[in-house]
Amino acid sequence: MQNQEEEQEQEMKWQAQIMDHLCGIVDSVVLKCAIDLNLFDIISSNNHPITLSSLATSPNLVSIKPHNLYRLVRYLVHMNLIAIDVVQGNETFSLTQLSKLLLSDQQRNIVDWALAIIDEPCIHGWHQLSDCCFSPAGMPTPFERIHGKSVWMLAGENDEVNQLINNAMECDTRLVMPAFVECCDNILNGIASILDVGGGGGMAMSYIVKSFPHIKCTTFDLPHVIAASTQFPGVEMVGGDMFERVPPADSILLKFMLHNWQDEECLKILKNCKEAIPKDKGKVIILDIVIDQDKDDDDDVKRAKMNLDIDMMVTSGGRERTAKEWGTLLDLAGFHRHEIVSIIAIQSIIIAYP
Repeated sequence: MQNQEEEQEQEMKWQAQIMDHLCGIVDSVVLKCAIDLNLFDIISSNNHPITLSSLATSPNLVSIKPHNLYRLVRYLVHMNLIAIDVVQGNETFSLTQLSKLLLSDQQRNIVDWALAIIDEPCIHGWHQLSDCCFSPAGMPTPFERIHGKSVWMLAGENDEVNQLINNAMECDTRLVMPAFVECCDNILNGIASILDVGGGGGMAMSYIVKSFPHIKCTTFDLPHVIAASTQFPGVEMVGGDMFERVPPADSILLKFMLHNWQDEECLKILKNCKEAIPKDKGKVIILDIVIDQDKDDDDDVKRAKMNLDIDMMVTSGGRERTAKEWGTLLDLAGFHRHEIVSIIAIQSIIIAYP
């Protein structure tokens, strides 16, 4: 009898686990809802734990149903994004260390990244994930089937989508570039110029200019991206197409960009980059995810990388790569050697030598 009860209890736990996986989208939409309602900013501005009734009287929450607000906050507590305490019999709520990354006034926040991932233009494609598992190479991604064009074409035609993507990339830049710059003394030694290919609005180069003012820094991207960008002091902005030609420089930076593309497109980009750098001292510096590195021992880091890999499958058709896959790609592009450097970030530095 006891064995039967244990088996039933175990099966119930498995059922709950499957339900948790099936309802995983709830995490995403609850997080987006909390950002849209400015919940984290409101709690932070209170400067001390806040009661539900006080939260509900905030200017942009006055019309919300208190019971629904409580249910939302309760779920955020479950996600470890809000902490709950009881003071004199009243429940109070405060931020956790995790949710401080979601404060809009913090430089190193991931709000824009979160909004890009779960915004309406991107989320529809996830419903067609099973279809793309059977699609031959070169066929449209779920995103492309729904919108009739690639994410890059849509961004070129739609200012809101373009701004959404640019904001997300600048968000990533603020997170990763401090760690990147800390490791750059040796990497950029002897380099007089660096070109950020697919560099968006130029923010990544602004970090290098501040730390290495003697290096000429240029951002290279599509003309509509350059036209919408804000000028950073000391950063030259150049428009063009990386599939046609890459302007010359001592070093090329490819920050979180190659993962957007399949191997065939990556080879075109890498070969153009190789042609743009000097053979004696040139290098291509790739700042991207390496799936099987030692830091993948952390389950959260590993899961984040796997999530982004599936996201690439749905949206752009790209992928996250293992160290072996990076090596194969660089060999095919004609680089005679490369090295991988770990930094305190989701991404790693991959240095390729012609």
